[in-house]
Amino acid sequence: MGNGKKSIFDPRAGLWILIAANIIAFSDHTLWVELALIALLLVLMIVHRRFTMAVKWAVGYCALLVFQHVILPASPMIIATSFTIFATYTRRMFPCLMTGSLMLKCTPLRYLIVGLRQLHIPQKLIVAISVTLRYFPAIREEIGHIRDAMKLRNIRGLSRLECTVMPLMVSATETAEELSAAAVTRGIENPARKTSAVSLRLMPADLTGMLLVLALLIGSFVVQ
Repeated sequence: MGNGKKSIFDPRAGLWILIAANIIAFSDHTLWVELALIALLLVLMIVHRRFTMAVKWAVGYCALLVFQHVILPASPMIIATSFTIFATYTRRMFPCLMTGSLMLKCTPLRYLIVGLRQLHIPQKLIVAISVTLRYFPAIREEIGHIRDAMKLRNIRGLSRLECTVMPLMVSATETAEELSAAAVTRGIENPARKTSAVSLRLMPADLTGMLLVLALLIGSFVVQ
């Protein structure tokens, strides 16, 4: 967490949990490790006051478990064979998706950049990440404006596709140029040491989450 009224998910904790979740996802772990990791991430969402997000992810994971362990075994062989691998790997990726979702909602970009600098990530990579993460929200906003314009003019059918793609291509190019120019104007390429108006400090909830994930990571290899 950081300073201020809003609950900030420390990017260093998020990156560590994301890496550990990926390792656990592709390891030969038991189901209890996965359930414990899911429960931990749900608790972190609740701690950071993302109650709706926690409920949605919990319902989604439970639905996936029911689908894999109840519906598929009772289905015809061809259906069970076709969907078992998909359901298994989707379930394994759930902790990674939950961590990424929590970071997107609770870690502002400026905090992420500060965290990456404290982790001594190369500046060129930080520049690429910061521009990319600003790019997609800008494009999404532009898509919303295009849709509103088409609704206003009552454009339908193939004309709707044309009126979406062409402005979006032009906007995508202009947005990339504008974001790059804005980053350069702010001195993001300056080799001098960067300062920031925000500070990061690991709060007890984030630190506890990191330690518990470490314990689960070790447990995934010890207990098979």
